[in-house]
Amino acid sequence: MKQGTHIDTPTPTERDEAIQFLAETIPRETLANILMLMQNKQTPWHHASHFGLGLQVRNALREAGLNWGDVYLDDNWHELVEETAQIANWGW
Repeated sequence: MKQGTHIDTPTPTERDEAIQFLAETIPRETLANILMLMQNKQTPWHHASHFGLGLQVRNALREAGLNWGDVYLDDNWHELVEETAQIANWGW
């Protein structure tokens, strides 16, 4: 990842790098739980996690040098985590 990047919208490559980073950072059990919650479409799983897991994810991305700006990260962190959960929990 590029160090110190601050942009409004990531490129597809940067987004893929972030998903790979999150797959290596978020515990597999957490991703498995998120995947299960995603399948229950009655309540968006991320609403209650914005200041917990969401804050951890946003800070981890910034610390890794991928800073897409606060607004983008606040609005899209859960989509990155959902994509990570969909590709990372497979083949158990």
